[in-house]
Amino acid sequence: WLCSYWMILKVPEKDIHIIWNEVEPLIKKALDDTYSARDILDGLVKNSFQLFISWENKVESAVITEVVQYPQKKILRYFLAGAEGNNLNNWLEPIQQEIEKFAKLNNCQAIEVAGRKGWARKLKGYEQKIYLFNKEL
Repeated sequence: WLCSYWMILKVPEKDIHIIWNEVEPLIKKALDDTYSARDILDGLVKNSFQLFISWENKVESAVITEVVQYPQKKILRYFLAGAEGNNLNNWLEPIQQEIEKFAKLNNCQAIEVAGRKGWARKLKGYEQKIYLFNKEL
C-alpha cells in the first residue's frame, strides 16, 4: 500500500542538502548567466535565499525567493522557478499563497517576480511595473 500526498512547503536551510538532488535539475532549467546552481545552493544554505517546493511523492516544482531591503520598502522577490512537466496550474496558486504568508511573517510590504514574459499571463493580482533591459559588455 502506497500513501500519496501533496503539499507545499518552505524547506528549512538545514534540510536543503536532503532535497537538493531533486531540486537542482528543476532550478537549472530556469537559470540564465547571472547565477549558477552552486550560487543558488550557497545562497540557500546561508539563508540568503529561500526554497519553496510542491511535493507529490517527489519534488514537482521549486521556487527560489529572496528578501530584499530597499531604502523605503522591504520586499520578497521570486527570481527562479522550475517544475516537472506542464503542471503549473497544479502548484502555482498554492505556492504563491505559502510565499505570501512567509513574506507577511517577515514584514515584507510587497512581492516582486523577476521572470520571463510568459509569467505575465499566469500571475493573478500582479501588475507589470517596469521593463528590464540588458546590454552585454
